[in-house]
Amino acid sequence: MAEAKSNSEMKPGDIVLPGQKIAVIEMYVPGPGTYEENGIIYASIIGEIHIDQREKKVYIIPREDKPSLPKNRDLVIGRISMVRKQMAIADITNIRGFYPTTDFEGMIHISQVSRTYLDSLSDAFKTGDLIRASVINDEVIPFHIKTSDPNLGVILAHCSECGDVLKLEGRRLQCPTCRNIERRKVANNYGKYFL
Repeated sequence: MAEAKSNSEMKPGDIVLPGQKIAVIEMYVPGPGTYEENGIIYASIIGEIHIDQREKKVYIIPREDKPSLPKNRDLVIGRISMVRKQMAIADITNIRGFYPTTDFEGMIHISQVSRTYLDSLSDAFKTGDLIRASVINDEVIPFHIKTSDPNLGVILAHCSECGDVLKLEGRRLQCPTCRNIERRKVANNYGKYFL
């Protein structure tokens, strides 16, 4: 995908990101894929700027070849950036097999992590873990995600003691270097980094 331009260079054909300024209301009417706030027209989706000169309308054509935003039921890959007792945050690095052009975060509540009881999310995730998740609410930011299905959960984890990649030994993760054993909510195909 082409790189998004700064506001001062906006012209038809440029790629814009959600929230990026496109024009002012004195010049154009906001069309599909845009919104107006305080006299400024902004992009509401990732896409290409188009202008209907006859109607003086600016609109965005979405980039259908790659996802613009995570949608409900999309599979995503993310890196855990924060773990609290009841919730965790993941930086989404892959949506439906594509790498997003902007940063997205997913929030996972303890009730959406596993089908078994968890006392604390530190039993399921550690900062830096790579997870496969499914989007369950795309109408809020950060997006709400879950890992409760068997194919979802941690797909790559590092040892908290020495930093080596943990190996799946039966139903537990073990470090091949220092033999440390750790708990995670592991996807049934741990070690496979695809969606």
